[in-house]
Amino acid sequence: MTKTIITIAVGSLFSASTFAADYPITVTDVAGRTVTFEQQPEHIALSSARVFPLLEIIYQQDAAKHLVAARDDMRMSAPSMYANYLKQYPSLDTVPVIGKIKSGEFDTERFINLKPKPDLFIVDVSNIKLAQEKGLLEKLDHAGIKTLAIDFRENPLENTVKSVEVVANAVNRAEKGNDFANYYNQHVAAITSTLAQHPEATTKRVFIERAAGYEASCCRTFATGNMGAYIPFLKATNIAIKPLKGANTGQMSPETVITAQPDVYIMQTTGWINKDGQPTHGIPLGYQPNEKAIQKATQGLMDRSWLKALTAYQNNHVYSIYMPFYNSPYNLVAMEYFAKWLHPEVFTALDPEKTFEEMNQKFGDRHVSGLFGQNNAEAMTK
Repeated sequence: MTKTIITIAVGSLFSASTFAADYPITVTDVAGRTVTFEQQPEHIALSSARVFPLLEIIYQQDAAKHLVAARDDMRMSAPSMYANYLKQYPSLDTVPVIGKIKSGEFDTERFINLKPKPDLFIVDVSNIKLAQEKGLLEKLDHAGIKTLAIDFRENPLENTVKSVEVVANAVNRAEKGNDFANYYNQHVAAITSTLAQHPEATTKRVFIERAAGYEASCCRTFATGNMGAYIPFLKATNIAIKPLKGANTGQMSPETVITAQPDVYIMQTTGWINKDGQPTHGIPLGYQPNEKAIQKATQGLMDRSWLKALTAYQNNHVYSIYMPFYNSPYNLVAMEYFAKWLHPEVFTALDPEKTFEEMNQKFGDRHVSGLFGQNNAEAMTK
């Protein structure tokens, strides 16, 4: 049971909290694990650097001061995000890099001997079971390193708010978790309420192309998990549900997609780079967008011959969404883009880019802008 916040804080080494929690504290993470903290964690490691906004929501301008290790995935898989955060947090460039648990690259001994030593390791829920099976969690616990599972990608609707709240509670920043929960839940409730006021809205059939442009072949997709979870919530039908037989994610052939004829086709994409920092593939949506580069990349994906057989293509209902939202507490922005694309007549006033700017300002005290979603036909004519 989480103990009540009871005393005035005397200040911590890193972040001054309004209230101090009475440690030990026990929290239950999104994997259902109960974790007890004997003292307030200060040195945090991330199994994915792309969830750094979580620390920003909790610590604001002090976020980078608490980060002591992370995987190098933000720089490689979300380069515009990395460049944007690096301007504000230059120390991100020197944060010790850790390996991926799933691929066996994670070096436990090196991790335990880091200086400063992590006292909290935040791990994506998709890796927590594997870490447990490998005995990694037990080794870390013996070394005094607690682990918490978070989830912004497997079941985002159910676990996003809970993930933020659990970490916020564990590090004695419960009020920041509450602030985020209130904002997120209010926006989700507004979508629900608006849809309920329009029972006449057409039920669209939708296909999501996962990591569009990353590989030459097509089509990886989401069924029940990740961005696929948004589809039934938005009163639409995901054409991947039936062929993937309840799996969170999987592969469909272009021929199967053509046969299904979705009304709306959404490419989940970003601008990937190689180890030298050179653009390789994907549509480079994101912070500081390059309009010409986006136009060229969009044209390349739209020129795939089989795609032109879709009525969604012919009706200009092919869209692109910034892929890093698929593992971010800011996934609400992607959800709002989807709402506008699936029900344009209903969500005329919804402004996802404003929501993104507002979330960054409110939770990170950051002024950001960019291009995070687009109609592909319109993008090609710019």
